[in-house]
Amino acid sequence: MGPRRRRHLQHEHLRPVLKHIYTTEFDGEMVLRVSNPIGNTHVLKTPVHISTTPFRQQLAPPANVQAAALSTVNGISEIKVTWESDDPAADSWAIAVNGFPIGRTEKAARSITVTDIQRKEDVLVEVFGVTADMSVGLRAGTTLPAAR
Repeated sequence: MGPRRRRHLQHEHLRPVLKHIYTTEFDGEMVLRVSNPIGNTHVLKTPVHISTTPFRQQLAPPANVQAAALSTVNGISEIKVTWESDDPAADSWAIAVNGFPIGRTEKAARSITVTDIQRKEDVLVEVFGVTADMSVGLRAGTTLPAAR
């Protein structure tokens, strides 16, 4: 484990911020200790892997993502999502609604039907590739307007 260093934090708009750059490879544990003015402390530990090897290229976002309502009853829709991509590294495709992944489909798919979409407000629908080792790609999406 690397040497321990005590650092004082800078306060940016009352949020403590500490920036640290690892210049060499490192496998170990990062420890964050926070103390309040009366001496109470809290410790958070998390594993850290620092590599000097560049990341492999992240999957490109799919193109031309579209979402269309197939049917809507009482503000709840069944939608069809379509996209285009020729990225051979994508092993499957994930779909997210309002930022939350809701499912995956096979590599060859370029469309999926999604049910039970609440449309009281506009809905963000996104698609992103997933590699065989579960690395996720960049997202692309579209907004489906609220149902009237």
